[in-house]
Parts: sequence; structure tokens; C-alpha cells
Amino acid sequence: MKDKLRIVRLMEPRDLPAVWKLCAAQNRRDKTNYPVPPIFNLDESSPNFGKHFPNVILALVTEVNGRVRQGHVWIRTCEEMSFGGGKEDMDFSSAHIPMALDYVKRQGYADTHILVPHNRVPDLGDMLERNQLYRLDNRLAHFFKML
Repeated sequence: MKDKLRIVRLMEPRDLPAVWKLCAAQNRRDKTNYPVPPIFNLDESSPNFGKHFPNVILALVTEVNGRVRQGHVWIRTCEEMSFGGGKEDMDFSSAHIPMALDYVKRQGYADTHILVPHNRVPDLGDMLERNQLYRLDNRLAHFFKML
């Protein structure tokens, strides 16, 4: 039996088709629908063509005998934090959420997170969902490490 040569290396734009296929297979297996985030600027007219987007810290692939088997991407995440106020104030300011999210998207981010204490979900959950923010903690285990 041939020995397996396993390596981890920097991801390159040419690796994306394999990473997209791997993600699709994983989504089918896990019954999820996660996209591969935008990693590289693929606009050929851009002077940044082929470079990481600003929110991509690191992108790697695992290869086995020269074949891409995994993709790994570390991205900066965007988290909204709100201070003070209550349900009425959040209802009012939620009218501005689409504008704020558009601005964040133009800064290169693909998603945003809002961590709401469980005791505030009854007051804020419906308003956030009206703005197409979806609650994930009933499906995902959130693992965290301070660096």
C-alpha cells in the first residue's frame, strides 16, 4: 500500500473548486447549508485579483498525495454589540439595521453576529428575526478560545 503524504499548505485561488465540492459534500452529509466564505478577490479587473479579502486572516488546505481534502479559513468576524435601551429603543434602531449591514458588507465582511443573553431573547428575538438575523444556538455548539 502506498504511503500517504499529508501536508497543510497555504490555500491558493486554484484550490477553490475542490474546497467548494468538499463543502457541498459536507453540507449533504450534515444536512446543513453553509457556504464557503469569500476568500480571494476573483475580480480579474481588480489590482487585488487573487489576494485574500481583508477579513481573511489565513486560508489553508490539507492535501493527501497532492489532492485537496480539506479547506481551513480563519476570518475576522463582525459582532454587533448594543448598550442600554430596551425593546422600544431596539425596535426603533432596527429600522437602521439593513443600512448598517450593507455598510459592514461593503467593508468585506460576509456575516455578522449578535450574542443576545437568553433572558433578553423574548424581548429581542422577533425583532432580530424580522431583520433576517437567524438564531443558531439551537443548531450549533459555539466553541471559544481566547488567543
